[in-house]
Amino acid sequence: MSVSIMAVPILQTFTSVHSANCISYRNLSCKALELRSSSSQAFRLRTCSSRFRQRKAYGSSSPSSATTSVHAHVQQEMEHPIQLERTKFQQVFQDFVIPKFIRPFCHNRNPLGEEANQAAQQWYHHYFGSTILPETFEKIKKGNTPILPISNHPTAELSRLEWAIEFFFFMFVIDDVVECKTRTSSLEDLEELFVELMAGMISSFPQYHILQENLNKYFSDELDRRSIKDFAEKVLARAMQHSKTDFDKHKASAICSAFSNLWSRATSEMPEEWSLRFTRILQEAMLAQFLEARYLLEKKHPSFSMYLAHRKEFGYMDASLSIIDYVDGVFLPNTLHYSSPMQQLLQASGDVICWHNDIYSFQKELANGETHNLVILLSKEKQISYNKAAELVNQMVLDKIEEVHSAITDLRVLTQSNKEITVAQRAAIEQYIVCCTSFISSTHEFHTQSSRFQVV
Repeated sequence: MSVSIMAVPILQTFTSVHSANCISYRNLSCKALELRSSSSQAFRLRTCSSRFRQRKAYGSSSPSSATTSVHAHVQQEMEHPIQLERTKFQQVFQDFVIPKFIRPFCHNRNPLGEEANQAAQQWYHHYFGSTILPETFEKIKKGNTPILPISNHPTAELSRLEWAIEFFFFMFVIDDVVECKTRTSSLEDLEELFVELMAGMISSFPQYHILQENLNKYFSDELDRRSIKDFAEKVLARAMQHSKTDFDKHKASAICSAFSNLWSRATSEMPEEWSLRFTRILQEAMLAQFLEARYLLEKKHPSFSMYLAHRKEFGYMDASLSIIDYVDGVFLPNTLHYSSPMQQLLQASGDVICWHNDIYSFQKELANGETHNLVILLSKEKQISYNKAAELVNQMVLDKIEEVHSAITDLRVLTQSNKEITVAQRAAIEQYIVCCTSFISSTHEFHTQSSRFQVV
């Protein structure tokens, strides 16, 4: 599905973009979304347009009784650990309209993208061509995944861009494999994957004690503390059995083998300060994914506040942004990486990308009977329609974009006022700005074009 949208230069004042995004949704028609869809999607939109005309106001507090009834029925069903039947939410699909969104930044694809993608595709085939389910392999291959790293890193050199594409393949593979395991496997099978990954990282940096401490303190008290302690002990026991060299050569599973390949290439070429930071961020992302997977496996529904707090980690967002140093050939020391304006840029950018994702993945996740989605959880918490919840999430996205602009301004003030910041560090900060804003823009392109978000 392609979308006709307007790309706004990065230096354009935010006010005009914010005003354009904050149109009156009560007067919005489906045609205003300028969607050019497949025949099945066009039917859905035509149905939606027809129902739109039957209502006086879009997203009002009193939607049609039929829609309200269907939404209530679907939400009641989601309280129980059963798979929803497609017919029960077909009406919701027909009524759902994605809020209008105008990209506040532009992005340019790396001219080396095609060449890097060809090499990355070979890497993907090598590690996963015969080791994951064929449907999962094809889903990721056809999902247009390379759009993201090729756009996020417009000036990266060939070998680093290839690595970035492979890293995104890895993240999508582990996400889809874990999702599959939550439907077909036991907790022990799910644990084994994460134990191996965690053990590899800890054995690589045994002196970095926070990696061990995170195992015990990360999880919520809502979960069984005994099983979490057991999990941590398994990780540490495995870590004691392997040195860093063992981990680099470990071939126990395709995912761990692919990860060790990416890991060794990056950490061998970067300062230890970055490697430790990348390790900690990646560990937190994996622990968060394990937590989410346990919720799914045990049919537990997160609260809106809990999900919101961990959303970026569930989506490997901090990890995706932490690779900027390696991929783009810069280095930001911890003193600047953890400075207030840089953290504001990274956190706000991650929120924009993840929350925007939840609007576009809503229909697929509803079809799968999942509740780990902001639109679904907000609708449930506030007892509002899915359309209204999507509007509110979209407004949350717009507010965070304003924070991104504010952070960019503060970072540039910092680089001008702090004479201790070197020329190389100033260049690194500017590269972070380029990559974060490009990521926001390319994410919208990915969401509107990737087959990953289609309900089949």
